[in-house]
Order: sequence, then structure tokens, then C-alpha cells
Amino acid sequence: MNLVYAMRAGAAAGGWLDRPAYEVDGAVLTHIDVYAGAARVAGGLVRAGVQVGDRVAVVLDDGPDFVLTFLAAVHLGAVAVPINPRLHHDERHRVLGLAQPALVVCRPGDRRSLSGFPVTVFAELEGAQPIPPAPRAADQQAYAMFTSGTTGVPRLCPQLHGDAIIHHRTFAVPALGLGPDDVVHSVSKLYFAYGLGNSLLYPLMSGSRVVLNPNPPQVEDVLAIVAKHDVTALFAVPTFYSKLVAHPDRDRLAGLRIAAAGGEVLGTALEERLMEVLGDRLLNGIGSTEVGQAFTHNTPGARRVGTVGRALPPFEVRVVDDQSDPVEPDEVGRLQVRGPTITVGVGEDGEAERTRDWYATGDLASIDADGFIRVNGRLDDIENVGGIKVHPLEVEHLLGSHPLVREVAACAVADDDGTVRLRAYVVRVDSPVGDDELEDDLTDLARRHLTAYKVPRQVVFVESLPRTGSGKLRRSVVREWKP
Repeated sequence: MNLVYAMRAGAAAGGWLDRPAYEVDGAVLTHIDVYAGAARVAGGLVRAGVQVGDRVAVVLDDGPDFVLTFLAAVHLGAVAVPINPRLHHDERHRVLGLAQPALVVCRPGDRRSLSGFPVTVFAELEGAQPIPPAPRAADQQAYAMFTSGTTGVPRLCPQLHGDAIIHHRTFAVPALGLGPDDVVHSVSKLYFAYGLGNSLLYPLMSGSRVVLNPNPPQVEDVLAIVAKHDVTALFAVPTFYSKLVAHPDRDRLAGLRIAAAGGEVLGTALEERLMEVLGDRLLNGIGSTEVGQAFTHNTPGARRVGTVGRALPPFEVRVVDDQSDPVEPDEVGRLQVRGPTITVGVGEDGEAERTRDWYATGDLASIDADGFIRVNGRLDDIENVGGIKVHPLEVEHLLGSHPLVREVAACAVADDDGTVRLRAYVVRVDSPVGDDELEDDLTDLARRHLTAYKVPRQVVFVESLPRTGSGKLRRSVVREWKP
């Protein structure tokens, strides 16, 4: 099989080849336009020297160029590697060095900055003669995504031609119910695993229409897109939803069928705040680049506040102790997942390193008697305060429940005398300016609900928190901040 051929065959069988697939800045591409364009661009890639099995780095913004280039690489049997075009120059060169692409397809203005790599732009690929899809097996590589790199150097995790079909049947159908009547918009971009599924793989396999925005997401732009295009399925990280529901035009979200949240832990206080606007349409879950997409999720028929839902078959989850023994229901431990699409990296031979064993996600979690999973945070997020382990999420979620607080990051910081204390960096809803009264309120709130060593000794007000392109907090950067 070839993933692109299978997707086109599904579109023909579903009867949506002639229906709109993408809208960008007023331009519309139908599903048949997408597959015909991918065949032409695949011919251009071959003309540029790309061969079956080569990697093609797609360093483009969300738009038709990205969609057609990604599908073209998969179509010809190469491996598409999406990369954020807005990465810092040094970071972009580092990930390209890891990817070792046979060709980089970039924006025209980025060509000069990518010297040292074989580079082309989309316009040089599009006019070629179309080629037929290359036969590929379900267990051969189709595309590869970089992990977000919140704690270190990103890793390249390939996905196989059969994986996206499994993810669609696992997530897009039972959890989201995506279909031909849906209009999709994803705040998370195509060069992240979450955005790739939301904006490319699942809509094409479901017959949905996608509205793409090539620019960095802004609250006003997203609300305008939702209203103008009658979006029914919206995807974003929790912190972006918090900005949407705080906006005066939040009533534009009324037409949504689902508001899917992922990418970071959704605290109960924030979830309740979001539900005041979104209600039961808010559905959150967790996934990972290694798995390829979500492996647990709340669904319209099975939803529980404060959890990330249940495991999505065929994926299984469990929580274990430090000795890897399963724990009792509601006991916090280390979350593990097992399933058919888990890739932990790339071997020296370039092949995907897969596992069918239990894989540690790096999350602290518990599972209740009904199978609903509650994530308590990341293992590598744990702070050491005076020799006592503190998980910052407990502090962050509590302070984040204050109506004047938009975001919080808590971390352990050493004073000049070496004493380690907990500090909270707070983004206010209304102003970046410090506020002694609000600082006192937050400290009192912590004292009323937390053990003494978990109470921040200082509250610092900041304009924003450092985040990855996918919206995850760069906690390692916060730890380096000076008071």
C-alpha cells in the first residue's frame, strides 16, 4: 500500500473527491485537487533527485504548499519530515542536521539561510509531470516528526504508511466523530504531530474541510476564522483556549461541535472555567509524538472532568510504581502506554526503532476504577525544594484558579546564599504590571490549600511564559530565569 493512494481511494469511495478540502486566504482546493497536485509535486521531487526512501524536509508554513509537498513525498515513497520554519537559525540547522534530508523544500525568503543543505522552493516543483504512487508496505516509513524538545534535543520519530490509518480509526472516528460535514481549524500547526493529524491526515480521511492560517496564531484571528467559516471542530492547547474564552468575542465559539484540547495538562480549575463557555463540547486527551497521536481522550459518550479520558483501543495504558509493578486504582505512578504505532527514534541504519512493549510516557498519572486517567504532570518537571520533591502542577493549577491569573509557572530557584525556594511566575489576565495585593492574594491562597513547603516564597509577574511552537511550557528556560 501507499498511504496517499489509500487516502485517495477512501475519498473516492466516500464520495467527497469533488468537495472542498482546504481554504486558505480565499483560495479553495478540493480533495481531488489535493491528490492531483501531490502527484505533480511528486514528479518535481523526483526531477530534483529525490528517490524512494529519501527524507524530504518540509520547512513551510501551513498552506497548500505544505499539504502538497508533504503528500508528494509520501506519494513517491520518500519520507516527509515537517520542520517549523520559524525556528531560530541555529535550531533549524540542528534539526536539519539530524534529519539528513535529500532535499529541503522551504519558503523563498529562507533559501539563502539554508546554505549547506540541498534546497528548493515549492514553485520549482509544481510544474512537473505527475507520477503514480510508489508501492510501499504498511510497515515502511511515510513521514517522521520531531519531538517538541521541551527538555532537550528533539528526537526524530518516524511513522509508517499504516500508522495514520490506525490513528484515524482510533482517534478521529470514535473520539471526534469527524466527517464530511465538519469544518476544521487547528491552532497547532502542521509541523507538529498534533497539528498534522488535525489539519491533514484526519480531515482528508474523513472528507472534512480545513481552514488553514499560515501566520502565527492570534486569538482575534482564530475567533474570526471560526465565525467566518462556520468551524465545527477546533483544536488548541489549553492555554490558548483560556485566551479564547476570556476574549469579548467568545460568543463566536457557539457554533463549535467539538473543542478538542491537547498538548499540555488541563488543570481542573481551568477546565471548569473553559466549560462555562464550551460546556461538554470541550474534550481533552493526551498523546505523544512517539505514539503518533492521542492514545487517551474524553469523548462525547464518555467524559469525566479532571481526566484525559480513557485509553483509545487498540492502545492500552497502565500506571506503575518505581519497580514497574502496576499500582492500585487512583494511586499515582508512572504512566505507560502500549500499542501498534510507537516509535522511539531512528536507528543507525535509518530504520524506525519500534516497540510493542510498554512505553514510559514520562507522565505521572493515576487511573480510577472506571478507567479514566488523571495526569499529574511530567516526571522531569519535579522540583527539589530543600530536599523535598514538589510537583509544580499542583501549585500552578491552584494559583491559576484565581480569576486574575492567566498562566503560572512554578520552579525551584536558589538564592544567593544557596537556599532553594519555590518561586511562581504569573501572567495576569489584565496587565503585566506587578501588584502587591494580588501577590498577597496568591500567597494566601497557597497557604490555605497547600503544605508549607509548596507555598511559593515569591511571586513574579511577567508578560508571558516561554513556550515551544506547539504551546508547551519551556520549563527548562523558566528555571534559568533570574529574579
